[in-house]
Amino acid sequence: MSKREDAPEAHPRSRRLRRLQETQELQVRTTHRRRRLLTRSGVLAGFALAMVVYPMVGTLTPYAEADDTAQAIATGTVSTASAASTLLSGGASLESSELPLPSVDESASALAASAEYIVATNLPGCDPSQGWAGRNGRLEEGSLCELWNGVQVRNDAAVALAELNDQFRSVFGRNLCVGNGYRTIAAQYATKQSRGYLAATPGTSVHGWGLAIDLCGSDDTGTAKRWLEANGPIYGWENPSWAKSSKWEPWHWEYVPGTDDLGVYESAYWSGADTYRSSD
Repeated sequence: MSKREDAPEAHPRSRRLRRLQETQELQVRTTHRRRRLLTRSGVLAGFALAMVVYPMVGTLTPYAEADDTAQAIATGTVSTASAASTLLSGGASLESSELPLPSVDESASALAASAEYIVATNLPGCDPSQGWAGRNGRLEEGSLCELWNGVQVRNDAAVALAELNDQFRSVFGRNLCVGNGYRTIAAQYATKQSRGYLAATPGTSVHGWGLAIDLCGSDDTGTAKRWLEANGPIYGWENPSWAKSSKWEPWHWEYVPGTDDLGVYESAYWSGADTYRSSD
């Protein structure tokens, strides 16, 4: 008798039981897969909401339970339906993201907006409202003001320079070093004789209007010069372009609102430089 003939014939009921068991095992495995898939989907949906909703609402304050909440979602101990709500609620709180506006130096703002200064905050006794008048190198009394070291410049230019010096002092801990300012007609002739072509024709010098200064060697180069190049124009003081090219004079600075008003760099200026001028 063959082995096939010797083997007992399987009972039909036993086969049905095995099929039922296999079907149940398959259903259990399928259910587990679906649960894992739903859990992961819930986590992804929760993080997506957190990435989109939080930036639109405000700044999320970190909270101590954040790590525990994230771990609970990742491990599936939080249900799919509550994953998003867990991220969007609980210990999180919103704070205003508004920041205070930066303060603006009032003096710098006023000086940048206008060429006229009435109050001499950093140069007591200098009153630009009195105006100025006279000829080049022969300005009338009251047209000039003394700086912190005794050098004279025109009153409006002096007040602006004093404001610039106040800022300079706050950075460098000392006053701006000014060597020369207003030049009388006699001083212009003396300068012309000593410096030749480097000096302006007497009666035409910007120094003669009290609108130019010469810096000391300590401030016409290096860090101080770079600071002045960046901040001087705010207060109307600049090292003119010709002093950077045809005549190298890094020490020579001019009060631009004043020179523009006189038309110093216009062709008509040279033919009438000795004309009586005033602020009226």
